[in-house]
Amino acid sequence: MVSARKAVAGVLGVALILVGVSFLGFGLASALAPVLSLAGGAAVTGLLLLPPLLWALAKGPSPAEPQPATNGVETLWLTELTRLAVKKPLLAVLVAIAAGAAQSFWHKR
Repeated sequence: MVSARKAVAGVLGVALILVGVSFLGFGLASALAPVLSLAGGAAVTGLLLLPPLLWALAKGPSPAEPQPATNGVETLWLTELTRLAVKKPLLAVLVAIAAGAAQSFWHKR
């Protein structure tokens, strides 16, 4: 559950950064357009925004956290849930919800 929250937060963070940089670039290009024409303003804006983009690409994502090893019981549950999902998908969804709630409850304690 925590990793899903982190993934959603990461996607939202990247989206906000991209929108912010896009508005920054548009504003800068619009401000430079009267002086350098539309193409010149866009070119200067692109040159100013290119180094941070290259830095972000060069830095890359941070390494993933190692996942804890699963024991045989968890693997057995997943196997049985997969068999159940083939035969009765709605029941499998309900069992998965109950198992997830139980796991969340027991890991908090």
